[in-house]
Amino acid sequence: MNTAPTGRPLAVRDGLTVPYITLWSGERHISLTDLWLHNGGLRYANEGPWDRDKRRGLWERWEGGYGDGEPLWRSVHSERQRTAMEHLLCQVCAHPADRTNKGTLFLVPGSATASHLEETRTSQPPLCLPHALIARTQCPRLRRGHTALRARKTSLWGLHGIAYVARPRPAHRPTNSLAVDQACSVAYGTPELTYVLGSQLIRELRRVTVVDLDEEAARLGI
Repeated sequence: MNTAPTGRPLAVRDGLTVPYITLWSGERHISLTDLWLHNGGLRYANEGPWDRDKRRGLWERWEGGYGDGEPLWRSVHSERQRTAMEHLLCQVCAHPADRTNKGTLFLVPGSATASHLEETRTSQPPLCLPHALIARTQCPRLRRGHTALRARKTSLWGLHGIAYVARPRPAHRPTNSLAVDQACSVAYGTPELTYVLGSQLIRELRRVTVVDLDEEAARLGI
């Protein structure tokens, strides 16, 4: 049985496999209890090594874990999405994504050519081939049409998240409360990154080839 890195088996609800990156109802977002705007950027008061990635992006904090409560099918857990995207793991089983000499396997909604997909940016982690076959029938967005592609280069581009600003305060009443500015996607190395709390890691796909999942599955006898 496929398992997540924690060693726990993947859950099944109503006959559907719950992907590793899916958020569960028992998981709780706790970032705002300790988030500050200080010296021109966001930070946690007791920041630890996992709070920032290697490119200085700041990330959401969560309590709970995979399997707590019921799956929120349309929502993504930021820590598990980050893990899958950073290490090119399958978004369903968290094992290494499928890779051939044509590159790493991704699925995107809709129909598109390789030229249209070149340099596209995505927050959807890659897939192993068996779970790509399952995802195209299980995911509502992919059932309406999808394109399978392989990318030889999958550079980390930036992150998607919420930009925060300091909340206006009455005179003589200091406060560290924050207000949401906007949801946005920002590139690494830009000044705007310091004001964004990340929720999804973004990769840019290059040297793209469109592939046929059925042909690939037949070649491997899946």
